[in-house]
Amino acid sequence: MGAVDTTAIQRLLHPRSIAILGASDNPIKLSGRPIELMKRFGYTGRLLPINARRSEVQGLPAFRSLDDIDGDIDLAMVMLPADKVVDGVRDCAKRGIPAAIVGASGFAEVGGRGEALQQQLQDVIAETGIRVLGPNCLGMFSLRDRALPTFTSAMDEGGELREGPVSFVSQSGAFGTFIFSAAQAAGLGISHFLNTGNEADLSVAEVLGGLVETDETKVLMAYLEGVHHGRELLQVARRAHELDKPILAVKVGRSEAGARAAQSHTASLAGEDAVFDGATRQHGIVRLDGMEQLLDAGLVFADGRRTRGRRLTTLSLSGGAGVLMADQASSNGLQVQPWDEAWQRRMAEVIPPFGSPRNPVDLTATLISDPGMLRRAMEITVEHPGTDMIAVLLGNSDNASGPLIDAIEQAYRSTDRPLVVVWTGGSGRPRRRLQDLGIPCFTDPGRAAAALGKLADFSLRPPLPTAERPDDIDDQVVRGILRDAREQGRRQLNEYESSRLIAAYGVPCSGAFPADDPDAAVAAARDLGGPVAVKLLSDHIGHKSDIGGVRLGLTGDATIRTAAAELLDIAREAGDPAARLLVQRMAGGDTELIVGIKRDPAFGPVVVVGFGGVLVEVLADSQIGVAPLDADAAKRLLTSLRGSRLFGEVRGKPARDLDAAADVVARLSWLAHDLAEDVAELDVNPLLLDQVGKGVVAVDCLAVLTRPEA
Repeated sequence: MGAVDTTAIQRLLHPRSIAILGASDNPIKLSGRPIELMKRFGYTGRLLPINARRSEVQGLPAFRSLDDIDGDIDLAMVMLPADKVVDGVRDCAKRGIPAAIVGASGFAEVGGRGEALQQQLQDVIAETGIRVLGPNCLGMFSLRDRALPTFTSAMDEGGELREGPVSFVSQSGAFGTFIFSAAQAAGLGISHFLNTGNEADLSVAEVLGGLVETDETKVLMAYLEGVHHGRELLQVARRAHELDKPILAVKVGRSEAGARAAQSHTASLAGEDAVFDGATRQHGIVRLDGMEQLLDAGLVFADGRRTRGRRLTTLSLSGGAGVLMADQASSNGLQVQPWDEAWQRRMAEVIPPFGSPRNPVDLTATLISDPGMLRRAMEITVEHPGTDMIAVLLGNSDNASGPLIDAIEQAYRSTDRPLVVVWTGGSGRPRRRLQDLGIPCFTDPGRAAAALGKLADFSLRPPLPTAERPDDIDDQVVRGILRDAREQGRRQLNEYESSRLIAAYGVPCSGAFPADDPDAAVAAARDLGGPVAVKLLSDHIGHKSDIGGVRLGLTGDATIRTAAAELLDIAREAGDPAARLLVQRMAGGDTELIVGIKRDPAFGPVVVVGFGGVLVEVLADSQIGVAPLDADAAKRLLTSLRGSRLFGEVRGKPARDLDAAADVVARLSWLAHDLAEDVAELDVNPLLLDQVGKGVVAVDCLAVLTRPEA
């Protein structure tokens, strides 16, 4: 990715002049379509066709080369064959053009020679500093000034382009334009659309970073097939958080490709998609599961309204529809609470006696013959202090739609609370009228409820982490452990070394001594006192319990000596005759957690938390955060686990020490951050969590180092 040049990106987004290299006089050809589109839709800047064989292209003066053009050129669209693109981009850079769009395919996506060609393109970008969108991309739309350097067929249906506060970036060209067209049809106004293609230079993250700074962009949407610049995306998310501009993202590829078997449990829990999910949740990016959800969320976010809470009031002409909406709302984290009696009495005064004033409010089918009832009911709803969001459910009713829509519009304009309409059936004209008024309108209660749920999640999002490195980390111990392992050519630390590593970061560890033989194990147990665990100590064997390499709760010299001898026999059978023993004091705490770290290719160091023990991968109850974390963010990770109720009082058991667990997670996140180049994976499993005031203790740890650089 090239160096960030905000000026170049802004000139890409708002070009006052566009040169088209390889421009065709034939408006049907791909290389002729950008000119035809911009002429048709009224581009307000200079349009500069480059064609060495023609003096005129589609009625515009043409130029033999870029050097024949006077004045600055903001943007070039390179519509040349793949094998001529590199020279074309170099010419653009020499001419001083800050940004270019490369439409041609035949680059890295085809492999072989295409990969070499893309590398040549990247070399030119690095040498000259020009910013490039593509290759293998459909270009972009800037609807404010009708700049349409694109050859898409999305405009072929004609009609007006609906401009609005949403900007959309897609790695997919064709599917991205499908979403653009669907957004236009749904009444969702678009400011910009950009397709990043192969991302030889500009990534989705950088384009979003440029868009978030534009005044006309209030909502950002993204369609992702993969993430290559995760940290940059999170930096943009932090800026969007500051500006209160939501990022709505769809990422496809929820595969297990990133969760291959590895030496640590963390690697299998922190698959590629799980990391993306955790990173986006932590940084306030709203993740959606598909095109419909993306557009639905776009509709409710586009008007800029935020909710102060999750309480939804529903007004419906169908009691059944109201109940369905209540069910769907509950499933999406919203609350449909009955109004108190005083407010029910107020509502009862304006609806039929056989209606329901409770919430959902059933206005009954009388609404069709008395549309004014909706106006009166909505005036009360807008005044109701226990309402954070409003949903109006209607159906058919075309003949009465005029006064009904007037009532909805009056209520919408009189409040800053989110308000949506579900209008099912009929001709569709009422929905189009509501779209024109900018009022979010749906045909299905479930989709409306899901969109409002996402709006509530975003509106009530917690602060972003502001982590500060603990000042009691023993860096000298850390350096010594890593140096010794590297000098011995080892990539796996044994449990004793791993525990010393996390202890240097302030993680409480159960007391333990290494032992070479059964007699030394007995002596270590006497020094520790009380019941002990005896384990294999090996820098080759990862999961000791899988081969019977752990004995717990041992007392008495004879029992400990026998167990130690048996464990050494197991190690020899497992191919590690040099294995030693670790004798460890048994620790208190009966809630087992796992805390792990790993380095994600896109997002860098991450921390994984979950319920641990030997069934960690069977339970698969885990959450992921990008390191480093503060204690509050760490606590949110823990409380978002499906089994988080176990942290509270359960069946007479006292509450667990959640603050102590969060402190350990935060400290290990700093280990992940600090040692990202040295530690590939690390598991603390289990981390035993005791009741409030008694803290936590790590009783097993495994660290795997990164491969040494060649």
